[in-house]
Amino acid sequence: MEKILDTLRAVVAERGKGLPDEDFVLRSMWGVDYRSQPTAYERFMVYSFVMAQTVRQGCCYVDFGTVDLGESHDALIGRDAREVRGRTVAEDIAILDAAFGVLPREPYRTLSIDGTPERKALARAEVVVGEAMEQLRRSGGRRVAQVGVMGNLIHFLQKEDVSLTASDFDPELIERGVLGVPVVSGDESARLVAESDVALVCGETLASETLEELVLTARLHHTRLVVFAVSGCHFAQEYCRTLGIDAVISEPQPQYLFQGPSTLEVHRRDALA
Repeated sequence: MEKILDTLRAVVAERGKGLPDEDFVLRSMWGVDYRSQPTAYERFMVYSFVMAQTVRQGCCYVDFGTVDLGESHDALIGRDAREVRGRTVAEDIAILDAAFGVLPREPYRTLSIDGTPERKALARAEVVVGEAMEQLRRSGGRRVAQVGVMGNLIHFLQKEDVSLTASDFDPELIERGVLGVPVVSGDESARLVAESDVALVCGETLASETLEELVLTARLHHTRLVVFAVSGCHFAQEYCRTLGIDAVISEPQPQYLFQGPSTLEVHRRDALA
């Protein structure tokens, strides 16, 4: 399987033809460190993310303190986001995501959520789990793997009649589990996908360079794949069209932690024109 980022670069180069070059200009980059626990069901989140801006913002979450934007990045500003490369995989993803943000897209449905960060965190989790349950209903099974643990997703999955497994690279989660659910190492994610009817995967698997393996595993074992994408949110439609992912729920910036309404886009492979 061709590397996902290489595939996406080819897509944006082709689909970007005929669109104004000015829209693809990389205008800004941000590095953000944050600490937050938006709901009682969620772990204390200590993360960083890098954002890149064209006419929209692209984003990639990374380990805390690993975003390092310095004067050397000034040379990237003003260049074409379809062509420029960052200094890290996360920067590459954010820049390419910003380029994809220029392209027109047609979600299966679009939702707006509002309120406090806690309220929005729970609302978006309910939407994501609802989409996973729709795919599970179609599969006829009841085994769900949650890859890249999010406590709010686990919380809503526990309300359903499912057999639930989870994986993550966080040592504390592996040691303690989450909400009573055991968590195995992220190194075992492909096994969990192979043994499930639906795998609910977080978009950060693209940055950890594990998404390719999960897509191939799901295809081999006829597992339905649902991705929740904040990192690389604008890739959602191509995830379905080009990679064959069954459903993607994306959250473009500004995301739920910021004030005001947030947008969720639901993309389904079988709803593509």
